[in-house]
Amino acid sequence: MEVINFLAAHPTESFTLSELAGHLGLSNGSAHRVLTMLTDARFLTRHVKHKTYSLGMALVAVGQAALEKHRGLDVARREMARLTSEIRGQCIASTFVDDELLLLAKEGLPQTHDVLMRVGERRPFVPPVGLGKIAWSDEQEMESYFAKTPAGMAVAVKTRMRESLELIRQRGYAMASIGDVLRNFSQAAILPVGQRRDTAYWSRVNDLLARLTPNEVQLIDAKEAAQTGLGHMSAQVFAPNGAVVFELTLSGIPAGMSPSEIEQYADRLRAAAAIVTAETHGRAPR
Repeated sequence: MEVINFLAAHPTESFTLSELAGHLGLSNGSAHRVLTMLTDARFLTRHVKHKTYSLGMALVAVGQAALEKHRGLDVARREMARLTSEIRGQCIASTFVDDELLLLAKEGLPQTHDVLMRVGERRPFVPPVGLGKIAWSDEQEMESYFAKTPAGMAVAVKTRMRESLELIRQRGYAMASIGDVLRNFSQAAILPVGQRRDTAYWSRVNDLLARLTPNEVQLIDAKEAAQTGLGHMSAQVFAPNGAVVFELTLSGIPAGMSPSEIEQYADRLRAAAAIVTAETHGRAPR
């Protein structure tokens, strides 16, 4: 599974046995057995001359079957493409898998490559990542989420996170300003497939989380966003039972926008999420 996940995050690239073993922390012997099995099943393709491995054709059928099961992602891609054709920025769809936020799809061109992510990359699901999802969760899930808050985080930031939940529910989207700390966190938190979260990783991530400002966690309104600069905004897509299936997040938003322009961006993003929810027979909780 780690081999497939790693190659899925690098869909146009090929790797030798030793390169895959190194990326995934496998011995060459273990890697050889796994790669041989996957190649025999046509899940991987082996280049005879270069002796490299890449995704195989059998995975196309698996991917198509998964899209049939989770057709909301196809609808989301369509709406994301429409959105980014009308407004400047990049839109991504991400979901929550256990304790991780997983990037599923992206459309549009970013205004910066500082935090450009590849499909398949992951981030830890720790505060304030995923506040938009938590806003629609039950009390138990909320408290489990906030229990992961780094001890060194400022009281003002912890308070802003708590207070933002009702705000997100009322307006239907989350948004935060971009600052050096948030930008550095976004880069440091990305976990490429095949890498492990070791002590050094968590030390760096927790240090950055502890230095976030309230505006980098959540902005109160469009007027504040216009004053401080808007980093990203996200709207949720809901399942038939009202649970959050995934998020649509708009980033690379032009600087210098007026409050009314920011509200237009928010309305368009929220509408895209609502369309995906409706076409997949989901419903937003009251």
